[in-house]
Amino acid sequence: MSAATEIVEIGPERVSDYFVLFDAAFRDFPDWSGCYCAFYDAPVGQSFDPEADALANRVGRAERIRAGQASGLLAYRDGQPVGWCNVAPRSRVPNLRKFAEAIEQPTDDPAVVMCFVIDPENRGTGVATALLEGAVEVARTWGVPWIEGYPANPDNDREGLPWSAAFYKGPLSMYLNTGFGIVRDMGSWSVVRRDLVQPQP
Repeated sequence: MSAATEIVEIGPERVSDYFVLFDAAFRDFPDWSGCYCAFYDAPVGQSFDPEADALANRVGRAERIRAGQASGLLAYRDGQPVGWCNVAPRSRVPNLRKFAEAIEQPTDDPAVVMCFVIDPENRGTGVATALLEGAVEVARTWGVPWIEGYPANPDNDREGLPWSAAFYKGPLSMYLNTGFGIVRDMGSWSVVRRDLVQPQP
């Protein structure tokens, strides 16, 4: 039986836990160890090298978290951080990169699930699902109309990719099992959505 998973919003008081997770989570994929989830913070058009820019990424993320500008959820088991979900209102994600293709109405501001980071020893044990369920609940408190994600389609060839790269968006099946539905097929990935505002009778 898996240990209980506690889901907590990121805040200035959790900066240390954030880096405890990130410093351990990529031990099987060091190429991404310097990302610190700064990939979607980098200005449009700016190159991103998690290895060369690791220190800048770390400092930048610490500053954003301490300033209350970062959004997301940490997962804990037995008091230790074991997972992360970058979820935020779309207007607070500086650079959606290729996933900007999902935008149909620029004035809409749904919650978006941008990535998951799971400690290797806790993968496949329900941490990501708990984080996604937590993302749905926190998005409700933001008053956004829906929450969406951008998982890879099952037939997208990810053979040879490290686990962290292959599943950083979360598997499509996890979204479907958590009440999301596919709204657009983008070829190698899909836009999945779960409505949060109940229609008025």
